[in-house]
Amino acid sequence: MSNVVDFPTGLKYKVLFNLPTGKVLNINKGPDDDFDVTISGGHGEAVVPASGKTGASNKIQKVFPTCEIVEVEPIH
Repeated sequence: MSNVVDFPTGLKYKVLFNLPTGKVLNINKGPDDDFDVTISGGHGEAVVPASGKTGASNKIQKVFPTCEIVEVEPIH
């Protein structure tokens, strides 16, 4: 019997978010922020590799600090 817990790796989450209207958009994306983002009409969608929903949400908030997170769903 083993006491090792095997956590899944390589998880991805779809994050939906809203961007503020009528303001200058601040983007802080760096080389370590390796995910695709689609922005249309003040709404954004990103597929983010993370270890959990909170981590995925935090990555989006880091890149778009003024955004509002709407939903975070795991991609199976």
